[in-house]
Amino acid sequence: MKLNALTLALLATSTVAHAQQQEEHEHINDYEVIVINASPLDKTALESAQPVNIISGDALKQKNAHSLGETLAMEPGINNTHFANVAGSPIIRGLGGPRVKITQNGLDTGDVSRGGPDHAVTTETSTAQQIEVLRGPATLLYGSGAIGGVINVVDNRIPSEPVYGIQGNANVSASTNNDNKEGSYDLQVGNGRWALYTDAFIRRANDYETPSFTNDEGETVDHVENSFIDAQGGTIGASYQFDDGFFGVSYQGLYQEYGIPGHDHGHGEEEDEHEEEPGHEDEHEHAEAGPYADLEQERIQFAGQWRNPFSGFNRLDFRAALTDYQHQEIEDNFVATQFENEQKEIRLIGQHKEIAGWKGAVGWQWDISDKAAFGEEAFTPNTSRRTQGLFWVVEQEFGSHHVDLGVRHERTSLSSEERKLDTFDATSASAGYLYHFSDHTSVSFNLSHAERAPAANEVFANGNHFATRTYELGLGYELHEEELDEYHVEPNEVAIKTETSNNIDAGFHYENDSFHANLNVFYNRVDDFIYDDFIGLNSEQLHGDEDHDHEEHAREEEHEHEGEHDHGGLQVVQFKQVDAELYGYELELDWKFTEQWSLHGFSDYTRAKQRDGDDLPRIPAQRIGTEVRYQAVGWDGAIGYTRYMEQDKIGQNETVTDAYGLLNARVNFYPEWLANYGATLYLKGENLTDQLGFVHSSFIKDDAPVTGRRFQAGVSISF
Repeated sequence: MKLNALTLALLATSTVAHAQQQEEHEHINDYEVIVINASPLDKTALESAQPVNIISGDALKQKNAHSLGETLAMEPGINNTHFANVAGSPIIRGLGGPRVKITQNGLDTGDVSRGGPDHAVTTETSTAQQIEVLRGPATLLYGSGAIGGVINVVDNRIPSEPVYGIQGNANVSASTNNDNKEGSYDLQVGNGRWALYTDAFIRRANDYETPSFTNDEGETVDHVENSFIDAQGGTIGASYQFDDGFFGVSYQGLYQEYGIPGHDHGHGEEEDEHEEEPGHEDEHEHAEAGPYADLEQERIQFAGQWRNPFSGFNRLDFRAALTDYQHQEIEDNFVATQFENEQKEIRLIGQHKEIAGWKGAVGWQWDISDKAAFGEEAFTPNTSRRTQGLFWVVEQEFGSHHVDLGVRHERTSLSSEERKLDTFDATSASAGYLYHFSDHTSVSFNLSHAERAPAANEVFANGNHFATRTYELGLGYELHEEELDEYHVEPNEVAIKTETSNNIDAGFHYENDSFHANLNVFYNRVDDFIYDDFIGLNSEQLHGDEDHDHEEHAREEEHEHEGEHDHGGLQVVQFKQVDAELYGYELELDWKFTEQWSLHGFSDYTRAKQRDGDDLPRIPAQRIGTEVRYQAVGWDGAIGYTRYMEQDKIGQNETVTDAYGLLNARVNFYPEWLANYGATLYLKGENLTDQLGFVHSSFIKDDAPVTGRRFQAGVSISF
């Protein structure tokens, strides 16, 4: 076990804290927080002109899953990339990858999940306090990588408020279908000045089962091969509260191994040979499962706050993170490819005093990232990214009227070992308006102009990406036809433009004691939209310079069987810039028609296309869902059904995805004999009718349908 030392330290702390618990007062659970931590102006969800989802408390525990994308997949406007169940990343209003910023306590996660759907997001939701989703452009606070939205995972690993005594949570659960077993805890101990935090989690799961289906190789199967998960991690943190603020630091270690479904290089014969050779019997336990990722991340975070620091400012907030990330993709007990990222980030925000009735905040963000890749799947060269941004946001109340304004300027330099691009200057601005008709009703409008510098893989990619079964070719390259069906890859000297989004969002909110309704509609007009186009070629038709030719020849000899997937090579995906538009809606309803019974419903839809009429690829289908809930003394339960509509608005070389429906149910028990421990016993059932469903947004949709019938039982304790 790689985490032995850290785990022992955490368990020791937990033991001491448990002994102290006997002498402390009962802790009041304060997880039901509605303040948006992602905002520097202490907004609540009801005060925001921009649509916001906040998941916390029991709702978060019920939704918790292995990946962040799966955890949030049932929130209006949010979908999952669904790389089987091993790696899932959120999609907001049809946008994902480098357009959705994923942060942990306001700082970038520092992983490489934005560059490929097979790369896992390194946030852990089982120990999170709340998850905040800002739908639509959020570049003002978080930079050009947030042109589609922000996912902020909030935890208390650096306690920002005084802690007295002991408080925490513990969860254990087990599931059928993939034999998933997991456990987690988070714990805080303090005396009002000093506070100590620890958490840890562990998760084990085998390949998951599905209804019988025919994969893209024509085989009939009832499970997704190589979809196992083996993950563990832990954190230790501390903070000191002084009269005018606090300062703290935390250390996190994260270790994951997970299969890469569909990533078959045709090594079956080699595996047999290895099995017969002496010394291979005791190699890694996952070798027979096929290629897998071995991920490690170490992260140090700093946080502090200084209240009333100097004239003109109410508060100064500081956050910083140092992240060392790497993951290896291992085949036949050998490292085939290794990805690394070293990232440093600083955010400094000052909340200033009112200026002519406007309260606001100014901020500075500095972020550097050095990424490297080695091996046969190093489709992107070593790259360096440097970003600095300045922003200012203000707001004011005019009776029932609320106005938000903001502006940001950002400079980004992007370079590889072979090429340095001109510095990208990006300016973003927004204006929001919220009007309360009454205590129950409000409308909102949000206008935003956002610019995004391209990501490294969108520019410099030039190589095989076996996990997605594609050959990726970035904006920095172009194809020239040499002869019939033969193409030469050459550097592209055409200037690469920033992606520019002009978005309008309109919302309606109504709420009384028994009924809640929330509707948002949006229109997003994007100039120079960067997307990966399946151009109808395969990798065997491509040739580069002489060195590249030799390299490709060696790869073809080593992987002579990899063409079984595509009958002649990998599909070529070329990044292009086009003008596009995305529009749609999110609707959420809650009706409590008796003291015990209530009804929840939601629907969302995104239409995404080029402005010349062609559809954009991998856009999630429209959804309609409903759930009936019952609340009794000592227990509650719910049963719900979600319909995923047919997706026939497809990009080039995509196939139509059929409609399907999922029936889910859950029940929670609160036994009196465990009331002193704040215990909840729960049982969940997913896809109860065992329906076969394919996720249109997935790169491997034909080989990785949704999970079949699954039951989960667990216990959660809060103290």
